[in-house]
Amino acid sequence: MPGAPAAVEKVDKPQSPLSGEQTLKKFTFLGFAILLCGLLAASAQPLKIFWGDSVPKGWNGSWPAKFLTVPERTKFERTASSSEVLEFIDVLKWNSDKVAVINMFTTSLRRVGTAVVLASPRLTSPDEAVKTGKTVVYLQGNIHAYEPEAKEALQMLMRDILFGKRKALLDSLILIVCPNFNVDGNDTLALSDGTPHLLGNANNAQNLNLNRDAVKLETVEVNGLYRTIFNRWDPILVYDGHLMGRVQHGYAIGYATCTVPAAHPGPRGYVFDKLFPAVREATRKNFGLEVFTHGDIDNKWPTTTWSHEAAMWTTEAKFVANAYGLRNRMAILAETPGHESFERRIYAQYALITEVLEYAAKHGREMQEICRAADKEVIEAVKAKAESGELKNWVAGKYESWGRIDILAYQKRNMSELIPGTSVRAKIAPHMLEPPAIVRGVENMTKPVGTVEATVPRGYLIPAELDYVAEKLRTHNIRVDVLTKPVKATGEEFVIDKVGQARGGGANMIKLEGGFAKSPLKEFPAGTFRVDLAQPMANMAFYCLEPQAADGFVGWGVLEPYFKSIGADKRSVVYPIFKYFKIME
Repeated sequence: MPGAPAAVEKVDKPQSPLSGEQTLKKFTFLGFAILLCGLLAASAQPLKIFWGDSVPKGWNGSWPAKFLTVPERTKFERTASSSEVLEFIDVLKWNSDKVAVINMFTTSLRRVGTAVVLASPRLTSPDEAVKTGKTVVYLQGNIHAYEPEAKEALQMLMRDILFGKRKALLDSLILIVCPNFNVDGNDTLALSDGTPHLLGNANNAQNLNLNRDAVKLETVEVNGLYRTIFNRWDPILVYDGHLMGRVQHGYAIGYATCTVPAAHPGPRGYVFDKLFPAVREATRKNFGLEVFTHGDIDNKWPTTTWSHEAAMWTTEAKFVANAYGLRNRMAILAETPGHESFERRIYAQYALITEVLEYAAKHGREMQEICRAADKEVIEAVKAKAESGELKNWVAGKYESWGRIDILAYQKRNMSELIPGTSVRAKIAPHMLEPPAIVRGVENMTKPVGTVEATVPRGYLIPAELDYVAEKLRTHNIRVDVLTKPVKATGEEFVIDKVGQARGGGANMIKLEGGFAKSPLKEFPAGTFRVDLAQPMANMAFYCLEPQAADGFVGWGVLEPYFKSIGADKRSVVYPIFKYFKIME
């Protein structure tokens, strides 16, 4: 994006929180003296920021052997196997009365996906959780098994919450923790550069990317997550830990929230505008790490753009954290730089997750209110505007600039030189062990905006033969009814002129060409599935069923067999799912 040339400055330590943004105005003599003493103390003991591979000595504490994770036992040279994660959870169970275990799914290789409920007092059901009034948070690691740092950080954090200095978190939170989501991929090992020496595979046993399955729901893992955790426990916030590649930015970890324009703006706006700034300051203060919005720079120096897209975070719903925002809930995806040491990456995940939980512990009631208000607003909008065709929502989006910001970055991307005397590529280049530069005046291209709009109907009518579509909707927690008698309805039909192919998110997608036409009164037989959008999950249902959604059911090929069966590749046909505005019963 064109703009003024960016300015580059060297950074040795972060600026004081007061510098450049706050000024001294009217203070009493005593107030000025107190402020001056504070500034002098701050300058005498500057906040230490850890760059490159550095971490505070002894940051993970001292624990008996039974409570040590695999990285801790191996000087951070190994990551845990799936059985070793289960063994660690077993130790927690035997030593704490605040633990319950949920078996979310069983994979095709007969491995169990396990989540741990941490609560004080112990509880085992969503009904018990609701009665407490506490905020439910779901934490997940290892959806891509070559990104194991969150898996290890979550095990350490569970230990610290149950037996260490983080016990107070359970006073106001109920935590559901799945350290090792991709259990099959975790144990499909390959040699890696640096540490850990052995890493799992990105995909599951069917070679499917679990973090591209949030809409189409074809994996047992994501189906299990939705049915056993999301639909039953209804977490107010989910956290999904990842690893980036060899990036050029200077942050210890980057965070993103839902950026799907179709999602209600309340929960995602709260995360971006309130939670992230507070967590960023707390992580700097309490852990000595600079963290920022997930992204990366362009290929220029000085860089002119900071963007989500450079880090492969799109406005589509295929990612678990993005799709979760369509439920009117809050979501966070966080990624550490791939070129840093294993211990450093674990430390960064641990630090960020801790501060997210500390924030949720203090502001959980407010977060619940934001999400419940979004539920109510979605329903009210459908009831008030859908029948008249006034209600609109987005089926595609893009990123625009929030304005110019200052970022931390390195002039050179991480090199891939070999460690002398070995055949191993070095994990981090020497220049990245030093503080990064401050690049000023960079366009912050992380603002999601809608680009293609569609009318939101009162609901959808789905032919009985598309029962598998209804089942996927129910797995998304969308209420689907069955007509017990014939009804007549007015609405719109989408006429498909061409079923084409498109490429998106590394996958082959289906793209329909055509348009909507108003339909006269039309009769639908008993047995037809009906989705009334006057429900909290209206935005998710809309996104899944709209024929032109960026990556809804059509895009992911859910309806491709049906299109072939009716010859849509040879002639114009009508999209089988009817958008109704009003039903005449």
